[in-house]
Amino acid sequence: MAMLEPTNSMEEAGNKRRADTVDLSETDLQIDISDALSEKDKVKFTVHTKTKLPTFQESEFNVSRQHEEFIWLHDRFNENEEYAGLIIPPAPPRPDFDSSRAKLQKLSDSESTLTKEEYDKMKQELEAEYLAMFKKTVSMHEVFLQRLAAHPILRNDNNFRVFLEYKEDLSVRGKNPKEQISGFFKSLTKTADEVLLANQKENDEVFERHKQFLTAYNTRVKDATNAADKSTRTHKTVADTYIKISSGLNTLATADKTDLSRYLLLLADFFEKARKLESRVQSDVDLKLSDTLRYYMRDSKAALDLMYRRSRCLADFDTANKNLDRARAKNKEIPQAETAQQNVKKKFETISEKAKEELNDFKTRRVQMFRKNLIELTELQIKHTKAQIQMIKGVLQQSETLS
Repeated sequence: MAMLEPTNSMEEAGNKRRADTVDLSETDLQIDISDALSEKDKVKFTVHTKTKLPTFQESEFNVSRQHEEFIWLHDRFNENEEYAGLIIPPAPPRPDFDSSRAKLQKLSDSESTLTKEEYDKMKQELEAEYLAMFKKTVSMHEVFLQRLAAHPILRNDNNFRVFLEYKEDLSVRGKNPKEQISGFFKSLTKTADEVLLANQKENDEVFERHKQFLTAYNTRVKDATNAADKSTRTHKTVADTYIKISSGLNTLATADKTDLSRYLLLLADFFEKARKLESRVQSDVDLKLSDTLRYYMRDSKAALDLMYRRSRCLADFDTANKNLDRARAKNKEIPQAETAQQNVKKKFETISEKAKEELNDFKTRRVQMFRKNLIELTELQIKHTKAQIQMIKGVLQQSETLS
């Protein structure tokens, strides 16, 4: 079975998408993914950069990057102590086309049990699903880079410059089993630490409100994402059902030699048009609602990670204060304890100061994005509803002429 190769369409789709996701006004650092190539086990992204910054050797250039290199870049930001007070943009999800490929393979295996019309339509639907997932994957990697480019601090990171400018592969590999196990235990330790720090007494009411809001918000966004995904799957099921109904009516019309066949053909055409419209509705809900919720589920987790780093530093500050009190009580190693306490205090105050700005920016960005996408979704739903009404009116008028 021939697989869909989305590379050619990516150039055309990429040009259109760039206008939606990149600020095309005068700016000193513009980044987009101008092309992408899907291979069996990887996707190669062409990262296009246009800049006026003197730190770069050229004003416009392209590099080829794989997903692992995006993860490498995210890890460099996440592990840098200088960025402890910042919300690190969430890493893009790993490209996963196995599900779509499995569906295409399953369809190919069942070709003998379907009519040619059913097979062609279902193959068309699955290929469209595969292409939509491919474009979505590209978009998520692009948004990650654009968030970094728009940040006044993160955009100046040396690793980011290397990622954008270095022409060769970054020689980044995936984690081996030993590293994966080590990472798993680190995540368990972090999770346990988060639970302990969740009950930590907060000395700042502003951060306490932020922490409570983000915890509740992240949970509710997860629930909303699951509900939106369920709605998307339902639209997909309806569209697939319309294929079978349309095909069945066409088969009946072919077998029926009476005047009824004209009505059957009319209904078959109606359900085929309804199927295309339902697929567009599904695509819009997935793009404007599900994807927005899914992104802010990950972004709110990144904000919670910031709160965790601040809580961890606050705990270290409390420990340093206790150590200083003990040193003074024993009259031993007081200068060392004072230095350690002052260092932790300075770190905590820096994180807190930056965190307030980051959390306010997170709120503004979140509200603007939800407002934009929900308005666009509403406009699209109104458009599709009008199309459905016109389609039903049309089939009723045609049925009257047949009689």
